[in-house]
Amino acid sequence: MSGWSRVASGLGRVASSGANRISHGILSNDPQSALSRASRHLPELAESILVKSGGTAVVHQHSYVDRQQSDDIANNEFRSTFHDAITVEKDNRASGADASESQPQLIKQSAITQSASLHESTNDIPNDKSQKNNTVEEQIANYDDEEDQNQHLPEGSAVPSTRISRAFGFASLGAGLALGTAAEFARRTLGGSSSNNNGNLVLSNDANAQRLSDSLRRMRGAAMKLGQMLSIQDESIAPPALTNALAQVRKGAEAMPTHQLMQQLNEQWGDQDEWKDRIDVEERPFAAASIGQVHRGTLLTTDDQKKVAVKVQYPGVANSIESDLSNLSMLVKASGLSPPGLFLDNVIRVGREELKVECDYKREAVSYHRFQQLISSDPGLVADRFVVPGVIEEFSTDRILVTEYVRGGTIDKVIDLDQDERNRIGKAILRLTMLELFVWRFMQTDPNWGNFLYDVRTRTTYLIDFGAARDYDEEFVRGYLNIVKANADQDEKALFDESIRMGFLTGEENSMMLEAHKMSGYCLGEPFQSYEPYNFKESRITSRISEHGAVFLKHRLTPPPEEVYTLHRKLAGAYNLCIKIGAIISCRDLLDEVIEHVELKDRS
Repeated sequence: MSGWSRVASGLGRVASSGANRISHGILSNDPQSALSRASRHLPELAESILVKSGGTAVVHQHSYVDRQQSDDIANNEFRSTFHDAITVEKDNRASGADASESQPQLIKQSAITQSASLHESTNDIPNDKSQKNNTVEEQIANYDDEEDQNQHLPEGSAVPSTRISRAFGFASLGAGLALGTAAEFARRTLGGSSSNNNGNLVLSNDANAQRLSDSLRRMRGAAMKLGQMLSIQDESIAPPALTNALAQVRKGAEAMPTHQLMQQLNEQWGDQDEWKDRIDVEERPFAAASIGQVHRGTLLTTDDQKKVAVKVQYPGVANSIESDLSNLSMLVKASGLSPPGLFLDNVIRVGREELKVECDYKREAVSYHRFQQLISSDPGLVADRFVVPGVIEEFSTDRILVTEYVRGGTIDKVIDLDQDERNRIGKAILRLTMLELFVWRFMQTDPNWGNFLYDVRTRTTYLIDFGAARDYDEEFVRGYLNIVKANADQDEKALFDESIRMGFLTGEENSMMLEAHKMSGYCLGEPFQSYEPYNFKESRITSRISEHGAVFLKHRLTPPPEEVYTLHRKLAGAYNLCIKIGAIISCRDLLDEVIEHVELKDRS
């Protein structure tokens, strides 16, 4: 049974008899009765999940959602889902349309949308001939980051901040997925599909995928963070609707309400009367991520009223990491969403440690200082105008981080600039990535393009958000450098020898796994094979690497070293950025530089 086939059977166990009754009602051409059953079974489905996670009877205790509210939610949401599916299928039957053509256009479009947003989005790369003669003023006009500077996020739902409220969120998600699966099964059956492949029932439909995305963005914290980690999966190993929905998770969370914001500020800074005369914080944030949200602020105690960025952690996130990951692990395993080769327990263990680190804003402040020193001491990065904003120590605490506010748009917007500038930026970021890993052994592992802000007026790139910064062991770094060089040189023996020594392989893998390991490695090292300019846009490098993902998930015998989970995410982000901006650059000299540094260190 394939990984995604386990999804359907797993969700059937989670949903118990409730979803079966719903499906039976629809197949009996009694959708109205089925909808009524759906509304009645939502609370008990949620409760059954809570019981399995140790949250007995929370549905009845919870102060925000009672049984009647659940009935209303189920009636409204799932009535629409079932009605749309049934209407489409009945219309297709009447017109004699083939079942394979009966999917709503949105489902078909999702594969196109996610392909453009998650991997090599090349349609928006400008024609070099039309850009090369543009003046700086014209390029600034094309870039236009005013939207970034003036953005304010709307107020979202309250962050679930207690163990009970967060457990209920996971329970509701599980129940909703079960009901959505029943709707999809009914739609396919009513459509007369002869296919027996129901392995994609849970998350191959846009409604369920969107339900997952919305729930993770609403929950924030560990739930959303793990969703972001899983969002790098390619469509070759996940349904298009799911990858499209998880791409939305990467874009950010809902903003917390003002009352929760004020509670956090007062808890960390003291009563409002103690700080409102020293710093002014805008009520609405301009960015919201998995751990916290960021507001513009003004220091009222400075003569120039210095502008600052105020990052405020969501309430309860730091204390709910263990329970969140336990609940999410239970849901993923019960629904069959985790193929064996993913080694979900390892992913969760790495995610747990990463979340604990990211919730410590004092540690992040230290990382800011370290990167400031490293960047400013490298002549190449200084020449490329890479800058790390300063930390405002006076207002920074365990749960609030205040830094200098810098102007700029997300760096992917440089696609509107000339080819030379895009090449300079792409090569500088790839060089920075190489220095972080192989020279400094200290890397900011979050590949979010929002962590690089580009000011087109000064051609300055600001580096922000160092919550995910981590150190790497020297032995691991040297071994991984040997692997990168073996890939670049296409040295099969050196690649396999070092891969076994480091624990990527056991030496007992079958030929399919060995071939996938070799070819994905060669793809990874491809930009470093020669001194000729490498065209990232035309290479399809990240998609070609991920084409081997299905083989890894099926035939991998051992999980990779834990450092790889964060490292490969960062490398994929650097490659994808070079693809996005259409960089055409020589990369072999970057590999030579870090090898020379290691050899020089050995000689000294």
